[in-house]
Amino acid sequence: MDRNSRCSKEIALAIQNRAKNKDKNFTLSGSWKKVVGIRDGFKICAVDGEWIRNNISVLYGAGGHGYVHEFIPLDEIWVSTHHYPGCGCDNLKSENQPVSRQYFDSTAIHEITEFREMVKGVPFWKAHEIALQMERDVGILEDPHTEVD
Repeated sequence: MDRNSRCSKEIALAIQNRAKNKDKNFTLSGSWKKVVGIRDGFKICAVDGEWIRNNISVLYGAGGHGYVHEFIPLDEIWVSTHHYPGCGCDNLKSENQPVSRQYFDSTAIHEITEFREMVKGVPFWKAHEIALQMERDVGILEDPHTEVD
């Protein structure tokens, strides 16, 4: 999402404001999504981000949660299993490279942090910056936008 676009800001705010009204029984499933663990009360799901971009939302990136993506249940954190063309990550050896365990875990921390901030009413872009700082503070990756060797 373009952080300066009025449309992007309006969409992000609408999703955030409606999140608490989600149907608790709604969930999506398929071979593209696998629950791989529980962390801080969230189901952590490894997902095929390319499948999601092709079938659900072109805006889906490396990870997500229910306060940013209207199709993700509030008790789930989604993390892509592969980097995608244009993801902006450094140190990639190939297009569509699988993410490392470190990258996956760092992204999950980012998404949980961002979710918790947005639940408190913090706008997406500010919550995103707080989540990036949390990733840096935890230090699984040297930089949240750099894959490990």
